[in-house]
This record gives sequence, C-alpha cells and structure tokens, in this order.
Amino acid sequence: MRYLLVLFLFVSFVFSYDKDDLKALKNDKDCIGCDLSNANLVGIYLEGADLSDSDFSGADLSNADLMYSNFYGANLQNAKLVNANARAANFKQANLNGVNAKGIVFKKTSLSGAKIINANFSDARLWHLDLRKTIIKNTNFTDAAIGMSVLDGLDLRSSKLNNTILWKSSFKGAILTKKECKHAKEQKALLNDTTKCK
Repeated sequence: MRYLLVLFLFVSFVFSYDKDDLKALKNDKDCIGCDLSNANLVGIYLEGADLSDSDFSGADLSNADLMYSNFYGANLQNAKLVNANARAANFKQANLNGVNAKGIVFKKTSLSGAKIINANFSDARLWHLDLRKTIIKNTNFTDAAIGMSVLDGLDLRSSKLNNTILWKSSFKGAILTKKECKHAKEQKALLNDTTKCK
C-alpha cells in the first residue's frame, strides 16, 4: 500500500501540468499564466503565441517553433529547448535557469532581465542579442556562435566559452578570464579599456 502511494505521488509530480492548459495551448497557441510544467511539447508549433507568465519548468520544447512568441516572465527552469527556433521571441524577465538549450536559435531575441544560470547553450546560434541586463552564471556556451551581440558589463568568468564564435560581439566593461580575453580578441570581438581580463 505504501509503495502504491509513493508511486502515485511520483507520477503526479512528473505529470504536473494542467490538462486544460495543455489542451488550450494545443488548440489556441496562446496560454497566459498556464501550468505546463513537465509537459511533452516536442516539436510543437507556437509561432507568435502569447505564453507570458506561464510555467514551463521541466517541460520538453525540443525542436519547437517559438518564433515571435512571448515568454515574458515565464518560468522555464530545467526545461529542454534543444534545437528549438526562438528567433525574435520575447524572453524578458524569464527564468532560464538550468535549461538545456543545446543548438537553440536565438536571433534578435529579447532577453532583458532574464536569468540564465547553470544552463547549457552549447552549439547555440545567438545573434544580434542585447544581454546587458541578463544574469548569466555557470553557463556552457561551448561551440556556440555569439555574433554581433552585446555582453557589456557581464561577469562571464564562471561560464564556458570554449571554441565559441564571438564575432563582433561587444564585451565593454565585461569580466573575462585571460584565456577568454585572448580568444575574444582572436574572434574580433569588441573589447576596450573597461574590459577586465582576470
């Protein structure tokens, strides 16, 4: 009996999204303030959808089409966004802590005020982004392409920029390791006297 109770509680936890919210998302795309935590949304088409303030924590959005969608204030902690297309999407004030966004496309995506801690953005395509008001710590950007983006004032020493393309991205006032500074210069990134190499 105890085993069945534990199993029931575990299943309830894993499938914790609201079924009505999931139905609304699939039928209407727009779903403001919805509970979609731990939902399987692989390959879903959400272009232009309003998903502000919704809970996608633990959800799987791999290969999803998220172009022009609005995730303002959404919770995507520990979500999977592998190979998702999020061009021109709005992730302002979103929680992206712990996300697996390997291979994601962020081009002209809004990330002001977003939190990106302990996340995986390896192989990602991050172009024309303004990350000045974004909190980034312990994030993996290995083999990613960060082009023509603004990372001014960020402390990136705890993040990995191994083999990362940094072409014409700005690091004014940013704090990098000496190794990362050397790599950034080789990538023709924009550094100046305010850039700290430690």
